[in-house]
Amino acid sequence: MHSISTFRHSSRGRACAIACTIVLGGVASVPTAFAAEPAVQIAQAGAVNAPDRSLMTLAAGAGLYELEVSKLAASKAVSAEVKDYALMLAKHHGESNEALRQLAARKSVQLVAEIPADKKARIEALQGLSGEGFDRAYVDRVGIQDHEADIRLFENMARDANDAELRAFAEKTLPVLRTHLDAAKTMASNRRQAQTPAPQ
Repeated sequence: MHSISTFRHSSRGRACAIACTIVLGGVASVPTAFAAEPAVQIAQAGAVNAPDRSLMTLAAGAGLYELEVSKLAASKAVSAEVKDYALMLAKHHGESNEALRQLAARKSVQLVAEIPADKKARIEALQGLSGEGFDRAYVDRVGIQDHEADIRLFENMARDANDAELRAFAEKTLPVLRTHLDAAKTMASNRRQAQTPAPQ
């Protein structure tokens, strides 16, 4: 952003014009976990090919879904552990969604603005549950099943995407998704153990 300040003053009947240009460097803030590396930021922006656009569209739809369903769980779950997990997912997927949005803008890709119909149906199914049944379904469906699907998608993106920035985005996101999956599996395992009757 550039601001130009021009000032004038008169001395002994003669006018003198002096122009000063001040350049202010603004720093854009992006979530730390998904901030692009400097070398990647310099990469040439431009149109991506059709397969890459498809991967970005799928990732955007999944991200919108994960954010919305986790907001639901944060308000509806009865277990403090599940609430905390849902809040973590909402935070991380919100950051990832913003990083993908910025990448898409640089590549002139129009991302989906709504959750895909099949994923809306999954949210509606969860909305019909309550109590422990909701917590269990959220962990099993979103924490495990959906994250297994997310990881497959991002592994494909990291391996097959033609665009270097898109591959870098996938590689940066994968460890976060794997952390989500591992945490969900641990919660599910602990719940099963707690429900198993002690031997007589």
